[in-house]
Amino acid sequence: MYERGLSALYLEESDRVAQIEYIAHTGLISKLYGGDPFRSPREALARTYEKLDTDMVWWTLQSYSPYERAKERGEAFMVRADSWSNLFPSTWRVDFPVNSVEDVLSYEPEDEVDLSSDRFDEVVNYFSREHKKTQELFKNQLVPGGYYCTTFMWPVMTFGLEWTLKAALRDPKRFENLLNKFAAISLRDFKAWSQCDIKAFISHDDICMTEGPMVSPEWLRRYIFPWYKRLWHELKSKDIIVLFCSDGNITPIVDDLVEAGADGFIMEPSCDLELITERYGEDKVLVGNVDLKALTFGDKRSIFNEVMRCLRTSGHCPGYFINVTGSIPDNVPLKNLEFYFKTCKKYGRRPLRIK
Repeated sequence: MYERGLSALYLEESDRVAQIEYIAHTGLISKLYGGDPFRSPREALARTYEKLDTDMVWWTLQSYSPYERAKERGEAFMVRADSWSNLFPSTWRVDFPVNSVEDVLSYEPEDEVDLSSDRFDEVVNYFSREHKKTQELFKNQLVPGGYYCTTFMWPVMTFGLEWTLKAALRDPKRFENLLNKFAAISLRDFKAWSQCDIKAFISHDDICMTEGPMVSPEWLRRYIFPWYKRLWHELKSKDIIVLFCSDGNITPIVDDLVEAGADGFIMEPSCDLELITERYGEDKVLVGNVDLKALTFGDKRSIFNEVMRCLRTSGHCPGYFINVTGSIPDNVPLKNLEFYFKTCKKYGRRPLRIK
């Protein structure tokens, strides 16, 4: 569990392939908890991970959240009242209070976030306190630090993807200025996180779609990757392992992420696991690539084949975590989900016996 996760992060062999999952499946949590999970949701989730014998949990925290601010303003979110996803920030925002590109470009993040130096210790204490509480709750799993809006996700979470891309295209210089103001919040928070007692850090930024980067790699190299290098340096200078996470296919930019300082990647099924394993499997942490579609629409054979595909490709790497990238939602049949975990546990034991 905790030690197995730590071994994987440090690229050391352990008794079986490590595992991290983001479970938002009401039925599974209810069954493993043995009671109403909505009465004590955090405890129910901790019990679920303990019974599943997973090794690390997904967790992020920042000093200011556009998501929470939108909820405070009463903006609409698409939720299902009886679903586990209604309890945590994983629901879809219906709309954004933006009517023009000018609304985006004239936005001042400093109006929402106090970046004065006398607040730094307060942020450090906040991150440290919340991480300690979470690690005590998930005592058998490793809890990393983490950040959802590393750089590009700041405008996306604030204005939506469509308005963000329109503004970036319409006035690149003003958009760069806005992006730098958002990144200044990240820089303060990454410095604060570097002062905390954490082993690893999940740096999330959705910059890709299924076919690859949603903007050109050249654009990312000019506006985004220099910030990654600067932000991640704050953590790496304190020997904190940085794991990059994005939706979509990061394969075309994986070398850029390594150049910026990523110690590992959380990968969706659209990523070329074989290529990334061949290139970085020996010296990077690799997480994910299990296709949620196999669990949602497949039978036991398709689930077995999907798990075996990932184990055959990357299971020999000491830093590999098997993972259904993204969350595991309610529409996955419970019997399929239970079979998935049994298969991972049975065939992920080392030495791997996979033909």
